[in-house]
Amino acid sequence: MKANAHSLPSFSAYLDKVFDFRSHVDQLADARHGPDISPQSVFRAMFHAFVFRLPSVQQLEIDLRHSHLQQSLGVERAFRDDTLRYSLCGFDLDPLENMLVDVNRRLKRSKAFDPGRVQGRIVAALDGIEVLSSYSRSCDSCLQRRVLVKNQAGRKVEQIQYYHRAVGCQIISSPVKPFLALEWLQPGESEDTAALRLLARLPTMYGSPFFDILLLDALYAQTPVLQLARKIGWDLVVSLKANLPELYQSAIRLFAQRPPDSSYTELRQGKAYQIKLWDTEGLPFSIDNPELVRVLRAEETLVQNHYRQEKLEPCTTEHEWLWFTTLDQRTFPAPLVRRLGHDRWKQENNGWNDLTQNWAFKHDFLHACRHRPKHLAPDGQRQLVPNHGLAAVTLILLLAFALCSAFTLRHSKLVPLYSLTAVAVARQLYCSACSALPSIRAPD
Repeated sequence: MKANAHSLPSFSAYLDKVFDFRSHVDQLADARHGPDISPQSVFRAMFHAFVFRLPSVQQLEIDLRHSHLQQSLGVERAFRDDTLRYSLCGFDLDPLENMLVDVNRRLKRSKAFDPGRVQGRIVAALDGIEVLSSYSRSCDSCLQRRVLVKNQAGRKVEQIQYYHRAVGCQIISSPVKPFLALEWLQPGESEDTAALRLLARLPTMYGSPFFDILLLDALYAQTPVLQLARKIGWDLVVSLKANLPELYQSAIRLFAQRPPDSSYTELRQGKAYQIKLWDTEGLPFSIDNPELVRVLRAEETLVQNHYRQEKLEPCTTEHEWLWFTTLDQRTFPAPLVRRLGHDRWKQENNGWNDLTQNWAFKHDFLHACRHRPKHLAPDGQRQLVPNHGLAAVTLILLLAFALCSAFTLRHSKLVPLYSLTAVAVARQLYCSACSALPSIRAPD
């Protein structure tokens, strides 16, 4: 390998030294009995498939035929993708979740979250995402909805669509932006129910509030969320829309009667924002919950250049934003709260979009897998184990996402020196693992 390229041994040594990776892998288990391919080998293969950004599991199966890659990844021998499916569908999720928690704790102890703190506080965001959908394949955990689609004759007919949706909590204030946990929506429940369940689990998982400020969409502007955050010790910055009518209308009427509290211009990434801010404290949250909250309104005029008929001309757009927050007005002035309100989009850009576009997050691998291990039920009958495949693959993906980000942004000296992207680092690690693979020759 060239001196200006990353190697898989250095990556593996970093994981073992900083995150005790090998010890965590040794604790993994699945529902198979006496398997030829250990759960550790299955995990390592799937984990490195995400690290290498492989386009498919079939590509992983082909690569595993070479003994050098088997040795590099620490797997016993080559195996097919059906072994991968059979193992992961019955994977024990607790060790995977414990590994993700330990990785995030070690990142925090090593001060990985310190750069980007806002007034000394760590900021996280929570939002939901639809992972996959299908009109034909389904599993016991699928959500259902009726969708109008066109049939072969061009007529609109109603059809049942099966899909999965999850909510995730992610650190967004630091350069390394790992997900803390993920919660899947169960059939018949709403996204805010799953979000409340996830938020209630976080202090138990991490043993502390772990972060200080939580950014939320307007969907979560509810009394249970506000009460839970106050109980745990989190401050909130939440988008305010008409789904909270009492607070929304009170703020609109109040701000319409007075001039803005501050006005300024902000230049960012070649764009000019002309901003007017209104800020008030002491508005009741709702009729049922008269707790007083602080509300901010921002009128933003964005001026940026666009090409019109091959000429670069300025284009102006106007936007209005409202947030309510529990942050103190003296410590967090209105411009800072406005910035936090917009920072919620970092989870969309640096979280869900990155996972979808660069990590194959929405691939339907292991969804509705019928071939699963069996266990002995209380009635003495052998039954299929619950399908943990999608949850197991997602946790492995989140582990690869966090650890690769830590390696790229905190450990590597080559990334800042040569301005390497994360995809380029993944390619170098893959080339390192495959550097000694024998050439494939056609049969004589």
